[in-house]
Amino acid sequence: MQYTNDNLDTKKLLQIMSNEYLELIILPTEQCNFRCTYCYEDFSIGKMQRPTIDGIKNLISKRMPELKILKISWFGGEPLAAKDVIAEICQHIIELKSQFPKLHYESVMTTNGYHLNQAMLHKLSVLGMNDYQISLDGHDEVHNQTRIRADGAGTFQKIWENLLAAKNTDLDFGIMIRIHVTPDNIASLPILINRINLNFRNDPRFRLFFKAIEDLGGPNSKSFNVLKGKDKQTILNELYTLVDPKILIEKIENKKPYICYAAQGNSFVIRANGKLGKCTVALNDMRNDIGHLSADGHFMIDNKKFQPWVRGVSNFNLKNLECPMVNFPNHAVLGRQIIPVKVENG
Repeated sequence: MQYTNDNLDTKKLLQIMSNEYLELIILPTEQCNFRCTYCYEDFSIGKMQRPTIDGIKNLISKRMPELKILKISWFGGEPLAAKDVIAEICQHIIELKSQFPKLHYESVMTTNGYHLNQAMLHKLSVLGMNDYQISLDGHDEVHNQTRIRADGAGTFQKIWENLLAAKNTDLDFGIMIRIHVTPDNIASLPILINRINLNFRNDPRFRLFFKAIEDLGGPNSKSFNVLKGKDKQTILNELYTLVDPKILIEKIENKKPYICYAAQGNSFVIRANGKLGKCTVALNDMRNDIGHLSADGHFMIDNKKFQPWVRGVSNFNLKNLECPMVNFPNHAVLGRQIIPVKVENG
């Protein structure tokens, strides 16, 4: 599908390649206290070390004067397993931001929610963290069959307690409750949805959406059930009818056009070992290893591996903007020349 001004405005197109916008998806650790049965990560990389932490701080210091928008997305592993790394980098940004009051800064986190208790929420609020995504796999024991701790224990009750504790604060935040859907947990979801409706429908800080679990590889690939075909969309649509409209977000498939962060020229994944990528799903795909971050704050990028990720901007193909890995060019794995690069407009 080609895009036109009818489905992609010029302002958005310029923003996703502009040097005035920067999104860093930071993995402060690739370890996790959970072992979700469908997880694609291998947890082979540990906590972020000093050269990479310094590299991120130096990069932001260099870029801050030209930025209008800075978005930091914390990912993992479980990011709160490295809360000291998060605190150091966020504090650095807050101190810098005082020199640039017109800068729009947002800090968001994808977390399993296990350590996001009320005290932690307060600490992160002071550090400028304002948006979270937390996943649930069903109600109570159904959730505990798939979203389990590394020691095999269940996690639902702790996450639920933390959600309620967050509600009982006056902090300014947003929590996106992401409900995973599989053929095995559908029966428990109406109970969970009703409980969420009752507790959170009158609090505008909470939102909800559904995500069908996919097989994205990993050690348990092919060993769990996923929704497929027309049944998938039919089931998701039926679940949406059970949700109180006050906490329901607009479905992603209704947002046109959808542009993946990986397709944007100014969005980068910084792994815990300092490697650079574009996608948080294909972490071990060599096409996603596009370079590394130096301790002095420079991106050392392999341009031949970088360019296929952003080809949607130049070839006007909406499918490539929605997911750059669709029909990914085979020759993209061949580039090996590493040079310092600054992505320019257009």
